[in-house]
Amino acid sequence: MGLTGIFRRGTAAQAAAPVEDRAQVVVDSGEATIAEVLSGEVTEGVTMKEALSLPGVWAAINFLSAAMAGLPVEVFEKTGEPGGDKKVSGGVADVLGAAVNDSTTSFAWRETFFAEVFGPGRAYTYVERRGGKAVNLFPMEYDRTTVRKVKGRLFYDYREPSGKVKTYEGKDVIDIAFLLKPDHVGHHNPVMTCASAIRQGLNANRYALTVFGKNGVPPYVLKGPFTAAKEMMRAAADLMKVTRRSAEEGKPVLPLPSGHDLVRLGDDPEKMQLTPVQIFAVGQVARIYQLPPVFLQELSKGNYNNIEHQDLHLVKHTLRRWVKKFEQELTLKIFGRGSKRYVKLNLDGIMRGDFKTRIEAIVKAIQNGLMTPNEGRALENRAPLPGGDTLLVQGATVPIELAGKAFAKGAAGAAPENDAEPDEGAAGQETDTD
Repeated sequence: MGLTGIFRRGTAAQAAAPVEDRAQVVVDSGEATIAEVLSGEVTEGVTMKEALSLPGVWAAINFLSAAMAGLPVEVFEKTGEPGGDKKVSGGVADVLGAAVNDSTTSFAWRETFFAEVFGPGRAYTYVERRGGKAVNLFPMEYDRTTVRKVKGRLFYDYREPSGKVKTYEGKDVIDIAFLLKPDHVGHHNPVMTCASAIRQGLNANRYALTVFGKNGVPPYVLKGPFTAAKEMMRAAADLMKVTRRSAEEGKPVLPLPSGHDLVRLGDDPEKMQLTPVQIFAVGQVARIYQLPPVFLQELSKGNYNNIEHQDLHLVKHTLRRWVKKFEQELTLKIFGRGSKRYVKLNLDGIMRGDFKTRIEAIVKAIQNGLMTPNEGRALENRAPLPGGDTLLVQGATVPIELAGKAFAKGAAGAAPENDAEPDEGAAGQETDTD
């Protein structure tokens, strides 16, 4: 039996009790919520709408989807030449990097695409082709798409708003899942899979909101002698309502009948915010999405050094996974198997760091022949300059054997004049005398 039932049973018993028996009257609009939390009668499931109402989940999905949408998309073609692969411009490169169709930008498409990946757990996009080339990408709503497998091949049934169902082959649908099941048809929904952890955070928020929902007035219990008459019980309840209303309105009025005590139900207001539980809930969400807590604005244990390392962790262990998965899926569905062209997401921008560190790294790369001056300027969005496409290296750094030869040559050139060999004229004269 829940706490609410106990209160009701106690009220019925009090009606027949003697006058001097101690009775209790609970007056609080959040009684059911508090009873649910205290008795443990809480549900473990959670809906997508409820999950998004938890700030940690909302922040994680927004951050990751925006991060993936902000990475530059580039198309390259394998050349097999020492100079490296050739960057492709125009055509499908513009579709992926600028506008996926006439009404949707690449950023908007990728942002909503990954919001479904990190929310419901899967996202789909149809690839429209003309003459075998991809010319448009059209998002497919998650709730309207059904995946099935026929003889090992995937097919996607999409139900349009009109009710008509269209079927697309797997080669024409970009499909990214948070985590696929072994059959590659089903997938794991991160929200539903970890619903109990998300529910814990929701319950902590709701409990704190119940306590502070009405100007911070927590629930109270009025203890004292009551007559068995229903009128007296009703009068006590009315008295408590007036008391609560006065407190909410800021009036310094707290009437108490003689011989009665007003006792707070539960802990003090500060502790009833369940702040440690709410911080722990943010950590749970960070684990679900493999995000450092700093990116969910949880800085209770943050400092300059560990925040900097969390930046590296984000790229190496979180974004890198999704970037690789997205690159391979786009390459396969846009160009097909065995194509020389491939899609690449540029992570340089998100790893730029502060200005001083960035410039020092570029200077070192240029001085050691790793990049040309124009390549370094391109990283800073600066126009190329004449003569800037030549690889340079500092002259002071040479192989050891060359340094030895130069030293020997210098030593020979510095020998005294009397030790020098005779010139050709002197030698000839000697020969003629002989």
